Amino acid sequence: MTPRLVKQLLYGAFYFLIIFIIFWLIYVFFLKPIPTCFDKIKNQGETGTDCGGPCSPCEIAQLKPLTIDWAIALPARENEIFVLAEIANPNLNFGAQTFSYQFNIIGPFGALLKTVKGQSFIYAGEKKYLLEPPLSINLQDVSRVELSIEKESMFWQSEKELAKPKLSARAVKTEIVDESVTVKGLIKNENPLLISQIKIIAILYNRQGQISNASFATMTGLKGFEERFFSIELPKDDRVNQLDLNQTKIFIEPHP
Repeated sequence: MTPRLVKQLLYGAFYFLIIFIIFWLIYVFFLKPIPTCFDKIKNQGETGTDCGGPCSPCEIAQLKPLTIDWAIALPARENEIFVLAEIANPNLNFGAQTFSYQFNIIGPFGALLKTVKGQSFIYAGEKKYLLEPPLSINLQDVSRVELSIEKESMFWQSEKELAKPKLSARAVKTEIVDESVTVKGLIKNENPLLISQIKIIAILYNRQGQISNASFATMTGLKGFEERFFSIELPKDDRVNQLDLNQTKIFIEPHP
């Protein structure tokens, strides 16, 4: 190999190295994707793929999604409906302080009659109900109700961080009075701290064990160890004689 050829090879290698460094710097500073907690790569000090370190704890990343048991439409006043759904949190050690959901009310031939969006919360291992205020839709026009929960909106907290206040109910009674059905009783705060807001949902069943109707009432400022009366009024319809008044269920939802 001649000295001239060696010199040419050295110059070539040098220029190649310079070009490589330039392109590498361009990639690092301008083209390389910024590490995130959603890139499916274990980077930026993560202890697992997209979890730990600067991302959410790996225990949260492995949590199961909320389950949707069912969603239905129920009669309210004339030409109005309630939409009611049952959901459950299969995670016994974590609850969601907030999450977003969406009801789609579907009519004949799959037509979308209305979309209702909302936010709620759920405690660890809890089964709860989502009940929307009356909607101006005729029940006869509803074919089905669909519910979806936005996974990206879940803000998980441990059971200790999101502890469920202890409440109890007693003397719950369902009565048919004039033009309505009334569910009433007493709610007691079993904790020493004030509970700012409580939602009480009443669900009525017929003699076949099927849900016939539902409604809710809210209560604010329930002091520690205080007991207070509640009353929920539901419209009376032509199915009232089929109700099993002894099967009424109430769900008490204290706001975190």
